[in-house]
Amino acid sequence: MTDAGFEKPRFCSRCGQPIVVAEASFCKSCGAPVTRFPLLRRNSGFNPVLALVLSIVPGVGHVYRGRPFKGIMWFFFVSIAYGVGPPFGILIHMICAANAAFSGTLREDLPAR
Repeated sequence: MTDAGFEKPRFCSRCGQPIVVAEASFCKSCGAPVTRFPLLRRNSGFNPVLALVLSIVPGVGHVYRGRPFKGIMWFFFVSIAYGVGPPFGILIHMICAANAAFSGTLREDLPAR
């Protein structure tokens, strides 16, 4: 028997619960965004060290984090900084890499007020 009319089952990348509504945008259990394309998921299995390493090419760490527009902006900003002067370019490049790796993660560790 074939699965001609059936879709593959989908599961939430955050909580693992099945997604039962075919056109669901969010998981009904935990509220995480759901997409059919795993490469477009934001922060699913985020690894800050990998984001830092990917930032050898300015902006790629941001793309990995699911922020392609921010990655493109960082790429152009770092390129202009290198044009101004190598020391300034290196400084901005390091800030770009740190931003890709640690942006948002430090705020999550702060206690709620």
